[in-house]
Formats: sequence, C-alpha cells, structure tokens
Amino acid sequence: MQYQTRIEFYKNEKAMQTGIRRWQAAGWEVVGTEAIDEGYGCAKTVFLGCLFLPLALLGKKPQRYKVEYRAPAE
Repeated sequence: MQYQTRIEFYKNEKAMQTGIRRWQAAGWEVVGTEAIDEGYGCAKTVFLGCLFLPLALLGKKPQRYKVEYRAPAE
C-alpha cells in the first residue's frame, strides 16, 4: 500500500495538539512527533556576547514541534 506523507511544524505544544486533532479528523495518522531545539540566533548571540558573555545565553530561539503524518494514497 502506498502512503502520502506530510510534515507539519508548530510553534508551541497547544498548536501541535490542535493540528494533530484536525489532521486525524481528516483521516491522517500520526507517524511521529519530535521537539526541535532551534539553538541560538547567531547575530543576537554575537552581539550580546560582545557586551556581556552571560547575556549571550538569552539569544536562544524557541523550541518548535515537528509532526509527521501519513494517509493512504488515493
């Protein structure tokens, strides 16, 4: 059986849960979920690092959530 695969990214966990419910209602199955740590913003880290090294830690980007869905190909 052939499957269609779709990958969606969400900004927060609440949006991810809403998206999962919506896609499952449309007939898609969740294959996997993953929380992605975006790391640090380069420009912000360098700028803050030049001013005061401990403030460089404030340049971290927020976490995103990745969900992989699949549904039978039509």
